[in-house]
Amino acid sequence: MGLTMRVTILAFAAAACAVAAHPAAAADKFLGRFAKWEAHQAGTGADAVCFIATLPAKTEGKVAKRGEATLMIAHFVKRKAWGQVQVKAGFALKKGSNVELAIGDKRFKLAADGTTGFGEGTKENADILAALKSGKTATATEIPATGPKIVDSFSLDGFAKALAAIDNACKK
Repeated sequence: MGLTMRVTILAFAAAACAVAAHPAAAADKFLGRFAKWEAHQAGTGADAVCFIATLPAKTEGKVAKRGEATLMIAHFVKRKAWGQVQVKAGFALKKGSNVELAIGDKRFKLAADGTTGFGEGTKENADILAALKSGKTATATEIPATGPKIVDSFSLDGFAKALAAIDNACKK
C-alpha cells in the first residue's frame, strides 16, 4: 500500500474532530506529492483540515506489533490552529515520556499522548516548522511502553513545497 492510501486514513482521523458535526465534509482531497511528502485536505471552508505527512526513511530499533509511523503537520481552519506538529510512533509510548524531535542542532520535546507526540503551543510549533523548513532530516526518538527506544529518521525533501500547498488550500 502506498503512502497516499495509508495517509488517507490519517486524513479521516485528523478531520474527525474538525468535521464531526458535518460527516459529508470529511472527504479527502489529495493535493499532491512533493518528493517525500504528501499533502491532503479533508473538509471544506471553515471545516477544512489540511495536512502533510511523510513516512520514516530509516528506523533504528524494533518494537513488536508496530503500526505506521509518520511525521505530520496539520492546519485546522475552524480552530485557527496552523502548523500543528505530530509524530505518530505506531506503538504505545511509555507513560510520562516525551518524543524528542531533532532537526539539525535543534531539539524539541513533544508531549506524548498514547501513540503520538504533539508540539505544544503556537510558539513551539512555529519554532519546529522553521527548523523543518531549513533542515535536511528530522529524527524522532520514541520510548515504547515496553522495549528499547526507537529512532525514526524522516527526509525533509519536499517539506517546504508540501507546506505551501496546505497553506494555500487552507488559506493560511
